[in-house]
Amino acid sequence: MPPLMRLLRYTSLMLLLVLILAPAVALAGLQADLEATISKAKFSQRHVSVAVRECGSPNLLASISASTPRIPASNQKLLTSGAAALVLGADFRFTTQLLRSGENLIVLGDGDPALGDDMLLAEMQLPDGKTLTATGLVDLWAASVAKSGMKRVDTLIVDDRVFDREWTPAEWPAGQLRNAYCAQVGGVNFNHNTVKIKVKPTNNAAVVSDMRPPYSGVILKNTLKRVDRKKKLEINPQRTQGTNTIRLSGNVPVANQIPIEVTIDNPPLQFGTLLADRLRRIGIAVSTVRLAATTDPPATGKPIAPPIQTELADVLRRCNHESENMFGEALLKRIAYQTTHRSGTRAAGSRIVTGLVETRTGSADGLQVADGSGMSSHNRISARTMTSWLCSFDPAMPNENLFIESLSLHNQGKVQKRLSSLNLHGTTVRVKSGYISKVYTLAGYVECPAGRRVSFSIMINTPTTRVTWALRRGLLQVIINHACSSAQ
Repeated sequence: MPPLMRLLRYTSLMLLLVLILAPAVALAGLQADLEATISKAKFSQRHVSVAVRECGSPNLLASISASTPRIPASNQKLLTSGAAALVLGADFRFTTQLLRSGENLIVLGDGDPALGDDMLLAEMQLPDGKTLTATGLVDLWAASVAKSGMKRVDTLIVDDRVFDREWTPAEWPAGQLRNAYCAQVGGVNFNHNTVKIKVKPTNNAAVVSDMRPPYSGVILKNTLKRVDRKKKLEINPQRTQGTNTIRLSGNVPVANQIPIEVTIDNPPLQFGTLLADRLRRIGIAVSTVRLAATTDPPATGKPIAPPIQTELADVLRRCNHESENMFGEALLKRIAYQTTHRSGTRAAGSRIVTGLVETRTGSADGLQVADGSGMSSHNRISARTMTSWLCSFDPAMPNENLFIESLSLHNQGKVQKRLSSLNLHGTTVRVKSGYISKVYTLAGYVECPAGRRVSFSIMINTPTTRVTWALRRGLLQVIINHACSSAQ
């Protein structure tokens, strides 16, 4: 064989070997760099799971204990919100109605978790240029009642039967139920089912300067102390479980600029009471406020005010961008109602989500769906199943793309401060973080310029060690560094 032919043959062979071996080398590099990052952080691999998957491929690009079921924390919302997009559909709108039946008014709830949501209201602008407030939204309904000519209301009925009345999962930590992230969920929700309280010092005491919404059913017991301005502002609110009595204790040297947020009990009834108060404020008498009884017939009546609607896209965005737990719980129950046409329950919603995950991933690796938000420590999923679930969503399908786009970009929502420094290498990164005690998670997509998508799941469950954001961010950076070069 002539020397030139031998050279060409050798060159072709080497090129073929490079093409064959390059993906394997890249994959080995990704695995090694992930393991090195964990080691450098002086953290034990036995508490860490990592899975990286190219969407459209059955094989994992990297795997560290990927089949081990772990607690997902708020990554649970990826299951709930994804299932909601599939079950409810891209065109779905939550609709809360106000109906007139004789001399009665009926609030017909739809489980909307965003009713009176401050961030969504802030995006709206009234004709006078002002921003609509949550209480202002109720006042618009009250004004519509007045405009209709109605002078009195015998009974204001809040029909919340779209959901059951298990306000919070039983396994949620009792000592945290006053906190906003443990807000109750009902068939009618309003303003995150919390009250925001401001206090300020006066000459002789510390007083409540503002409470919004102005629920008349919320009773404040104030034992706050006015202290010297040199001391630290310390306010400890406590709500007696099963009541709306909130006790405020602590020291107040200066007015608190950021309101204290405390959960309320029985949100549907509190909303009905607020609407009644706003009606009375404009001269419309209201005799009785009650929840719909199980024996009441289905709500019927004439619409007396414009319905309040929230697009599913907005709910999914708030659920995943801001990690609103109440939104996750409402979505879980709404999935159940949509499927069973009975009052939505957490148990029914959990069964439906479990079935969808198992069907779409083909393997569930000890999957347990205990709630919709991830607050429960009883939830379980493996990193492998999570990446398979994420890759099961097709951006070409409107319902499924709705879910994909609900995840935060690296510089949005809760993750903005933590991930804005990432070197993206031209990729687009969509993420959802998670945290409860001793649980740290991060999952989402790395989207390559050429159209490839890589899903990832990072799950850290540790019994003792506090994990900083540095480890999660470091592992994600490694995935970004390799994602597009190692995708096959």
